[in-house]
Amino acid sequence: MNKVLIPTKLDTAAANLLKEKNYNVVQNADKTLDELAKEHADTNVLIVRSEKVTPEIIDALPELKLVIRAGAGYNTIDTKYARSKKIDVMNTPGANSNAVAEEVIALYLAAYRHLIPGDITTRQGLWEKKRLMGRELTEKTMGIIGLGNIGRLVVKRLKGFDMKFLGYDPLVSVNMAEQMGVKSCSMEKIFKNADCISLHIPENDKTKGIINKSLLNLMKPGAVLINCARSGIINEDDLRAVKKEKNLVFCNDVYPKDIAGKKSVTDFADIMLPHLGASTAEANYNAAMRSAEQILDYYDKGITNYVVN
Repeated sequence: MNKVLIPTKLDTAAANLLKEKNYNVVQNADKTLDELAKEHADTNVLIVRSEKVTPEIIDALPELKLVIRAGAGYNTIDTKYARSKKIDVMNTPGANSNAVAEEVIALYLAAYRHLIPGDITTRQGLWEKKRLMGRELTEKTMGIIGLGNIGRLVVKRLKGFDMKFLGYDPLVSVNMAEQMGVKSCSMEKIFKNADCISLHIPENDKTKGIINKSLLNLMKPGAVLINCARSGIINEDDLRAVKKEKNLVFCNDVYPKDIAGKKSVTDFADIMLPHLGASTAEANYNAAMRSAEQILDYYDKGITNYVVN
């Protein structure tokens, strides 16, 4: 009987489905992954969300054969070390995409209409209607950096605002972009022409710090930049400097670590959220079910389509 360890607050749908198929499932979000790895050294499959799967965790689980990231990004998993131990790592692309896309739209509207300061000051008994003059999203130019599952859904959901869409993704052809209603452009053209820019690219050796001063200096005064992707793709020092010069608006949902404490963008981010992109009941359920189904396919049918290492 294969043992599955779920050290996170994932929807119980995954555990329930796997138990129905006679898997031994341990789900516990109250203990750390380190503690659980020591208690369940016979684990064969690990399902994680934002937990870090380090070489130390992998070494503590000598029977581990498969790691599932219940979500798209897997930069918290040491995939190279896992491969050296002949452990497959999978993600569940698309499971959280709509949740993140809707969060992006919520952030744009909140930023454009000053919803957060409006709520705070009105509760204080103030009436700052004149100071909180906003802008409309309709007919603005939206730039999408990364036209994967999330980027495409952002475009789809925003089409009702009659926006113009510019997109950059080296893996998406010009024709495919056109079918989405997106004009394929260079990053430079997007940063120069877009009123709003949303980032949807992974963090890796090629993308780390890619959003730097040379691109940020091209942005229109007052333009909005949203990062619901990964924190490391932005050079924070460059953004801090250019934001002040150009009065840019910056909304952020991602950080180097998903933990409490002071964040490096606190002094210049206009809206900060605690990595809520995938935090919806629907996305949690989808990721759980996808994780369980991929485990069943892996063991019953030998399907390895979502292996990323």
